[in-house]
Amino acid sequence: MPEARPYRVTVLLFEGVEELDAIGPWEALRFWQELTERDVVVRTASIDGGPVRCGLGLRVTPDGAVDDDPKPDLLIHPGGAGVDALQTDQAHLSRLRSLSAEGALLASVCNGALVLAAAGLLNGLPATSHWSVLDDLALHSPDIEVRAEQRWVDAGHIVTSAGVSAGIDMALHLVDRLEGTEMARTVAQVLDYPWQSGSSTPEDDQALRKALLDAHR
Repeated sequence: MPEARPYRVTVLLFEGVEELDAIGPWEALRFWQELTERDVVVRTASIDGGPVRCGLGLRVTPDGAVDDDPKPDLLIHPGGAGVDALQTDQAHLSRLRSLSAEGALLASVCNGALVLAAAGLLNGLPATSHWSVLDDLALHSPDIEVRAEQRWVDAGHIVTSAGVSAGIDMALHLVDRLEGTEMARTVAQVLDYPWQSGSSTPEDDQALRKALLDAHR
């Protein structure tokens, strides 16, 4: 019998990407790759395969280009200032629609959700994003069910997370979903990161998010 192919994860990088949006999930998923007995391959990719300058100045050389074969089973789409350009990049929006149609799981961090929304992939779905752009998310489509209080939202073929550090919570949830709670807890322990299985709305986080939203209304 042929060997099962690897489960392929791509973390997207682009000019102006928020560092922790990308590196937080990447590290959690790379530890999953190291710890699991499954065949998991986690890579980074920019649009053209070239180095990128992140939002706070970190320069990163990716493993390749996002369109390199084989295509990912899971694409992590971070946020950052570079999202402004990607929301109107028709080639990129088409790429995301194609990946989704081919069965890839798409997951956004922070305002990366705005790109998924611009591609029409969040229509009719619950979703979240950074607290500062929740109104913008709703403007993309009245059919998006914006969940302002949640750390991450799993809508099946699309998973979205709130801002910056919430991408780590989402990545651990993805490990939980793809392999199980024990492995997710193992990865969280290695990261020394507090994480609750099956809960996207820890009480302390709800209070913090509500305070932030109230302060900016």
